[in-house]
Amino acid sequence: MNRTFLAVCGAALLSTALVGAQGKSSGDGTNNAAADANAVTFTGCLSPGSSPDSYYLTKAKQKGVKNSDKALKIVPANPKVKLEPFVTEEVEVTGTIDPAETAAGADNGGKARTLTVTKVKVRTQSCG
Repeated sequence: MNRTFLAVCGAALLSTALVGAQGKSSGDGTNNAAADANAVTFTGCLSPGSSPDSYYLTKAKQKGVKNSDKALKIVPANPKVKLEPFVTEEVEVTGTIDPAETAAGADNGGKARTLTVTKVKVRTQSCG
């Protein structure tokens, strides 16, 4: 009887510890998962804006969406994301659209929505 009681208590304690450990996550892991869930991918031509470090994605097509934005303002998510080397090339960019602009949708007064880019890669060397 004593052994059975100790075995049941030990199993309950071990189960509680395992379930508790699964529920915890690092602070960054939760944010990255949320960012990945909201990530969108566009292809188009990377064009320079009117000021330094200002870029636009023209002839933009969102992956998996037929009628998406035709132009987007592109902003790097951090200093490691370099856009300058890709100007005038057809690129594939992945990032998140500003949530305030997402709520407004395509009807935002003709103003290009802003895409904060986390990844960029070349599709072709020139826009055609």
